[in-house]
Amino acid sequence: MPVSPAVRRSVWVRDAGCCAICRERVYLDALDATPAQFRGEVAHIVAEQLDGPRGNSPLTGEERNQESNLLLLCFDHHNEIDTNVPQYPVDRLQSIRADHGAWVADRLRLETPWQTKLHNFYYLNVPRLQVLSAMSGASLNLSQYGEFVALHELGWELGGLMAGYKRLLEHIELKSIPLANALSRGSEARGWIVSFDARFRTKNIDMPQTTEGYRTAVRGDLRTDPHIYVKLTGVKVSMVIDPRWITTTTAFVQFRPSSGQNQFAGLGIVNAVDGQSMSVTPLVIGLPSNPFIEAFYG
Repeated sequence: MPVSPAVRRSVWVRDAGCCAICRERVYLDALDATPAQFRGEVAHIVAEQLDGPRGNSPLTGEERNQESNLLLLCFDHHNEIDTNVPQYPVDRLQSIRADHGAWVADRLRLETPWQTKLHNFYYLNVPRLQVLSAMSGASLNLSQYGEFVALHELGWELGGLMAGYKRLLEHIELKSIPLANALSRGSEARGWIVSFDARFRTKNIDMPQTTEGYRTAVRGDLRTDPHIYVKLTGVKVSMVIDPRWITTTTAFVQFRPSSGQNQFAGLGIVNAVDGQSMSVTPLVIGLPSNPFIEAFYG
């Protein structure tokens, strides 16, 4: 007897739509080209069948399909635990499930609705925003824009896409944890959505001249990758800026100020915390609004 739909939904809610191992936010719909690390499924600790991974157990068939024997994983980590059983015995997976539950509870306690209004979007991480909005029960139909590598290619159509994301972000109640609070929690902050409004330094951010240049701008080496960074409470916070998701020529200018630094506000997901450094994947970056801007532009 398979896991019931009610139990599956309960596991998704309990695990907050995040992989219990990498804590990447995942969503259910697997009927498109979304990368495996962005899609999730409910996984068994003790396999449903006796001959499955970790299946040699006294648990009954009914017990194997209960919440206590299930956890939410991205496709990549579901495959990993079932193909590397010696590295993922039952007790380790039970510990992972318990740790993830504590992490979710801590995160929910600290999260508050994101209140910052952005007057202009400088950066829209389209793949990540699509996943985040899908998890909130909303989405933006991008089919009308056809195939594109970088937002800058859209020309006049970019205005419509930016307006669509503005409405979407106003519609869904995004919750976040202030970056300063996340820094105080060290490695526990991995996977948290953080809000920021600070003066960052910019480095290596150039406007590519070719489509291939957009595709290859980020190579996984922070020494050469385009990024912004700021030092807060002794921790260097870095955000890699993928040129594909920089919105306009004006936005590129904002990421290349003559002073080498600029004020940026937005949201990001904490990737890693290592001693005196934190890596954050930006979701949206823009110019924070204020009463003067609101009055001037209406």
